[in-house]
Amino acid sequence: MYGTGDMTEIEFTLQYRKEAIMGGDNIPRRPPIWCCACGCKRFRKVNPDGTDATVKVKMLKDIRKAPASVINWYSDTVDRALESNQIDLIHKYTLDITTEFEEKETLVVTAVSQSDAELLARELVWNGAVGLKGRRCIKIEVNKNNT
Repeated sequence: MYGTGDMTEIEFTLQYRKEAIMGGDNIPRRPPIWCCACGCKRFRKVNPDGTDATVKVKMLKDIRKAPASVINWYSDTVDRALESNQIDLIHKYTLDITTEFEEKETLVVTAVSQSDAELLARELVWNGAVGLKGRRCIKIEVNKNNT
């Protein structure tokens, strides 16, 4: 992703709800197409004849936000349940939230209970992590996923 200024990968993920590798503002002559998991090495795709494959370069101005439901948020209690090997307590929930400004958003969260899922949603909205103008949930509908 190019044209990002000083934005980090995590800031991009939280704001646009997508993952990308930040390339900075200057587009190199031969931009990479992949990188290793730690980000230290970047690679280009090569055609069977040995020539460089074309790379589609994305500029930040051309990126639209994905829905917040793309991110699977999880609560701290999930980590504690995993540490104590209580995997049967962990469930996935879909939350339809409405803020004080009548904004509506759907979140997918992993939590140990319905109330834990609601608390997580309230915390995410209050901290602005979901990207809404409102900071208070006035309505939360919780649906437990069966997967």
